[in-house]
Amino acid sequence: MMDSRFLDEARELPSKVHASQAGKSGMTPMERIVAWSVFRTRAEAENLVAHVHLAPGQHLIGGHGQDSVAPFWWVGVQVSDLGEWGHSAAINKRGRHGD
Repeated sequence: MMDSRFLDEARELPSKVHASQAGKSGMTPMERIVAWSVFRTRAEAENLVAHVHLAPGQHLIGGHGQDSVAPFWWVGVQVSDLGEWGHSAAINKRGRHGD
């Protein structure tokens, strides 16, 4: 089973905003995170961690936070080289801010 201690870290959700657009939107992109999911319980996030299969050059990242509704936990995949992974427009997210 993969280590899920990263869920203990208070960390903002990634953003699909490109660095060139960050100043205009007030949001900043999170470096090289290509997919993420958001959950309302830690148990749901840990369940995803237990079922993720990573390729070489990929690792899990995530954390927790709180929005205007309730606490949340998120799990993402960070790649070592975005150019090798693929086109940045293919970045995928699930959960808060759209499905």
